[in-house]
Amino acid sequence: MKKKYVVGAIALALLGLGTSACSNDSSSNGSHSSKTEKVKNAVSNTKSDVSVSKNGFKGNKYSTKSGIITIDKITNVKVNDDENNPKNFTMVVIEGSFTNNSKKAVSPEDWVMSNLEINQVLPNTERELETPGNNEHDNGTKWDDLFKNSESKVIPGKTIKFALEYDLESKTDKVSNIYSIQAESAEDGHHIGKPYKVNAGSDNFTYKDSDDDDTDTDD
Repeated sequence: MKKKYVVGAIALALLGLGTSACSNDSSSNGSHSSKTEKVKNAVSNTKSDVSVSKNGFKGNKYSTKSGIITIDKITNVKVNDDENNPKNFTMVVIEGSFTNNSKKAVSPEDWVMSNLEINQVLPNTERELETPGNNEHDNGTKWDDLFKNSESKVIPGKTIKFALEYDLESKTDKVSNIYSIQAESAEDGHHIGKPYKVNAGSDNFTYKDSDDDDTDTDD
């Protein structure tokens, strides 16, 4: 009886060890499988991000998950005042359309500043136009409504035409005939794809001082 008891106990112990080993192997395999899946997913996501990051401008259009922008034209506008005095300067007018693909309202100006780098192409260098101006937004130019649209927040899913104004100082800034528009990441600023290059047109505008208009009204 004692022998049978001992043999039975040994058999049960061996059975327990075998079950435990199988359980550990299964757990180990499950853990390894889980880790493998995570790595595969990470690689897949990275590849997806890389493929997206290679897509810059296609023609004059640049598309992202947050918006689509189309560049219609760029014009160098010589601004003169009534007296042709040193106030004269050139404003660069960029016209286009913007579609808001995000879930929040955003202005074309804010979207452009986050997603595009706009450069003048000079003979030996490129010079970035950093911040849009607003000197001529209410002075009777033919772009007034488009200037206002650039600052208006576009509802998600809607499209609007706009124009941005960049002012060049007459004494320090050179006027270029070619502009390079580079798509860039809104997260870290790295360049995406090749730049879209535009030949600029030319135009003129005569500035009227608002103070003069007030004086005429008072008379």
